[in-house]
Amino acid sequence: MRRATAVLLLMAPALLTACGASGPAAPVPEGPPVSELRIGMQEYRYQLSAGTLLPGPVEVTVTNAGSSAHDVVLVQGGSTLWASDLLGPGEQQTVEVEVTAGEQVQLECTVGGHSAAGMHTTLDVARD
Repeated sequence: MRRATAVLLLMAPALLTACGASGPAAPVPEGPPVSELRIGMQEYRYQLSAGTLLPGPVEVTVTNAGSSAHDVVLVQGGSTLWASDLLGPGEQQTVEVEVTAGEQVQLECTVGGHSAAGMHTTLDVARD
């Protein structure tokens, strides 16, 4: 029984990969709240320039640093703040959104299978 348990534990990472689990999520940066956010899109993850936003207007610049098309939808409190265009490799888009204090902002790629593969995350918004 111990041997079977040990074999399963050693095989767990390979089994997760085979089932379509993505690699580790990009770490959310620490630091003070910001009013300018850069989002890098790569295969199945977002690379963020900050982890916390200031409430109010935030300038968001999205760059596709990957090798396939990606997008990002920003949602706060069940409402869509903004949805980027479908961006090809190397393309970029900038917009200003208004975020509410104390409510997280969800980011998600709507390209088929990308969110399920790990291309989604959340950002905190500072309280007033």
